[in-house]
Amino acid sequence: MKKRLAIMAASALLAVAPIATVTTNIATTQTVKAAEMSPSQLMQDYYNSYTGDDLLVKLTKKTPYLTAYPGQTVSSLSKKQVKDVTSNYGHVSKMTSMDVYKANDGGRPDFSQRLKKGQSLQSGQSYVAALRFTLSGFPDKKDNPEYTYFRQVNYNPEDDLSDMVTYPGQEADDATLLVPVHVDDTKPASTKISAKGYVNTRKRNSRVRTYTSTGRFSKHYVYGHHTYRLNQKKNISGLGLCYKIYGKNQWIPASKLSLR
Repeated sequence: MKKRLAIMAASALLAVAPIATVTTNIATTQTVKAAEMSPSQLMQDYYNSYTGDDLLVKLTKKTPYLTAYPGQTVSSLSKKQVKDVTSNYGHVSKMTSMDVYKANDGGRPDFSQRLKKGQSLQSGQSYVAALRFTLSGFPDKKDNPEYTYFRQVNYNPEDDLSDMVTYPGQEADDATLLVPVHVDDTKPASTKISAKGYVNTRKRNSRVRTYTSTGRFSKHYVYGHHTYRLNQKKNISGLGLCYKIYGKNQWIPASKLSLR
């Protein structure tokens, strides 16, 4: 069983979902960039708008923002793994999708300004990502059998967030969390290439570490005397020039490769 509850929007800044029957205006006097806000601050107005009797599911993210570089596309950003997400009642099993919006002068997402998947993020512009998750494993509460979580309706660019009710023990789709996006001017964009890289090691099948686009160990290896298809190159802090394996977020330092 699902039922619609009231949704609210910032006056003259956020568009109200067309299915809403009750609207509450909230004046936002604070003027900040979205990148300076936390997920809790971005979601607070929505949490405050909830007046029902059901338990409200609040998603929190330990890492308070996503990092992008100038020129990076929304599509490449959405392929990143978003971790450290927890729920106060349900269990977050996975992120299902992501949309990125331009933020207005109040630091809030402008839901009429959704970026296309192939659109690039620009330096100096403020953005907010709407991350959507699947929730499962709700505890059974006899006195409070229903739970409410926030979601976007039909993924319409003009839709705000709205809250929806679900039952305990059932899987809930599309719980939404707003997260600021930091566009890091010091992080260079990658360059697309089409090449093959031969892993140079003394011994055949020797393991060589691969890294994420931010320079962290990816927990995966490539093997000596093997050839891999490469589709991007970039300078990664601490590693120097690296090449990305096609279809994977695994980067190999150029010092370990011979291009073919």
